[in-house]
Amino acid sequence: MDSIRAVSLHEADETFGVRSLFHLGGPDDTGEVLVLPGDSAALERLPLDFSHLDAWSGLTKTHPGMYRGLVVDGDLTVTDWITNWEWDFGPFLLVRGDVRAKNLATAGSEVLIEGDLEVEQTVAGIYNHGHTVVRGDTRAEVVLTQEHLTEFRGGLEARLGIAGNFLRVADPARVRVGAWSGCVRDLRGELVPDLGSRSTRALRALDPDFRDLDSRAILKAMESGRSLLLHSPGPARPLPAPPRTPADGIRDALRLAGCREHDRWDDGFVVDRDRPPFEVYFCEADEPDEPGTPGAPDPLDPGMELTRYAAALTAAGYEVTADPHDEDVLEVGGRAGSD
Repeated sequence: MDSIRAVSLHEADETFGVRSLFHLGGPDDTGEVLVLPGDSAALERLPLDFSHLDAWSGLTKTHPGMYRGLVVDGDLTVTDWITNWEWDFGPFLLVRGDVRAKNLATAGSEVLIEGDLEVEQTVAGIYNHGHTVVRGDTRAEVVLTQEHLTEFRGGLEARLGIAGNFLRVADPARVRVGAWSGCVRDLRGELVPDLGSRSTRALRALDPDFRDLDSRAILKAMESGRSLLLHSPGPARPLPAPPRTPADGIRDALRLAGCREHDRWDDGFVVDRDRPPFEVYFCEADEPDEPGTPGAPDPLDPGMELTRYAAALTAAGYEVTADPHDEDVLEVGGRAGSD
């Protein structure tokens, strides 16, 4: 990066208009900004945190303050990641052309991409002190915004969109997202009725390691080059099979009978306790679908389901009785003929 240079904030504003684009100091601010010509902007990684950006630049500082941001005067290609870990603040990034990277994550930084954004895996906005704007078209595997205001002013194409109520689009007709979790708004902040979903069911497309949307786990995965999706390209990670327990046999019998198991999104059965007598009962989903959600399963009747559980387990040879203290719970003992 022999061509990178530091200029005064005043010069950066005169040349690129950065004061009108980002929240920066007043006219007497003596800070400095990094400038990188676009024709040489092919990087391995780009750390958008103040002290890390200073070290990354390789420049010998003559000014006591940290660099306020980075201007790329053209296109930017990053082999690996662009990440901003600091929740509350970070240097700004202005790219006056297109951006191509494997992953892009921002938290406290302000980012403006004047061209297109093409990301191999994930575009993530993590925290509410920053703001990301893409004026051109965006393509990614996953687009994820939690509290970070992210505006897509061109087209948007992704397999999964996690909007978190902070994702905004200029033209809904140019949005192609396979599945949504969260609400999408226009640039005025008004809800776009034909995009997004109040259901969280689409999060099933994520690897289970990321379904709770833990920000630091997501950032670590992005820096390691790991896709957030469940069925991502590449070799599967071998996982040891967990040891089988007697409760697993009860679950198997209920699944074989076609009974739905409870999880984050679906109503269904729960098998409780570590030893006999086990408890089996019906439980509602933690995050049920809104009525009318496309693809949502039919609602279940708790009483009828409990009757199905008893019949299925009895047919499988288990001793089943009603809990004397709770009519909505079955007590399940040992299986006939088992040790």
